[in-house]
Amino acid sequence: MIAKAALVASSLFGDLIRDGLRFAGGVVVALLVPVILVVVIVAMFIAAPFAAFGGGDGGGGSDPPPVPLDHLAVMVEVGQGNGVPWSLLAAIASVESGFGANMATSWAGAIGYGQFMPPSWAAFGEGGDPYDYRDVIPAMARYLLAADVQRDVPGAVYAYNHSWEYVALVLGRMAYYQAAFGELAAELGAPSPAPSPTPAVPS
Repeated sequence: MIAKAALVASSLFGDLIRDGLRFAGGVVVALLVPVILVVVIVAMFIAAPFAAFGGGDGGGGSDPPPVPLDHLAVMVEVGQGNGVPWSLLAAIASVESGFGANMATSWAGAIGYGQFMPPSWAAFGEGGDPYDYRDVIPAMARYLLAADVQRDVPGAVYAYNHSWEYVALVLGRMAYYQAAFGELAAELGAPSPAPSPTPAVPS
């Protein structure tokens, strides 16, 4: 999105240069340069919140990435043990790192498969590897349980990442994974799913 904004600004910049040279010469162009810089900066700030949602595929309109079978097996096993829906774990892992496809440290300092902030990982990771899904998926579940996920799924997701747009994205993917992988998850022992939660509307 940032690249697209830069291209639009670049195109606008080129048009203004041509018009400035045609009608008023280089002085007008020089006066317009600060305006173009403001346009680029504003476009980057508008795009930044959407880039903050982890390192997954970004929700660009195509189907979310498929759940790797070995990751799914861990998610189902964790869900059997503590009641956190495997599809919710899949949705968060998908958004945060694309199931480990992009585990780069975020601009805010979040790390690994689940994009935990280091203090949160220290609290919930139990000494595990933040880049290993076998350690991170149980830690994600522990974090969600601490955020009261069994009573309020949207609220727990909001606790994981303080954005209602993020909550809507995760809950949408949760429903998608339940529909696309529910039969396979059931074969692995997943219980029948509860109705999909509705995102809370902030007052």
